[in-house]
Parts: sequence; structure tokens; C-alpha cells
Amino acid sequence: MAKDNLKPEKTKVSVTKETADYLKAFSRLNGLKMRLVIDSMFDVILQNDELSKQVVDLTLEKGGENKPEP
Repeated sequence: MAKDNLKPEKTKVSVTKETADYLKAFSRLNGLKMRLVIDSMFDVILQNDELSKQVVDLTLEKGGENKPEP
């Protein structure tokens, strides 16, 4: 199997400069790769309904949108 087939596919994602700085500092402080930190945070959110709800609520708050009716 070629070495290229073993690497995970990547894409670019926009974040604010402040968020990128926090992610960089957090990952470096803990000796982790930023990509893996983001992947892990996403996995935790998907596994925890309460955290997922908090992320949705905070995102809507930051975006200035009203929460949709269930």
C-alpha cells in the first residue's frame, strides 16, 4: 500500500485568529497536534448530548440567531 493512502484526508477550516491562537497554545502545551485536538473535541461532542446542545446554543448565541423550535 502506498504511503499516501495511509494519510488521512485533510481540508482547511476557517476559525477566528483568537480561536486559532488558543488551539495552538493548548495543543503545544499538551504536546499534541492541533488537527488531532480538533478531531478529539468533535468526537467528544458527538458522544455527549449535553455538550452537543451547549455547542448548538452557544453557536446560535454568537451568531445572533434565534434558536429554532423543536
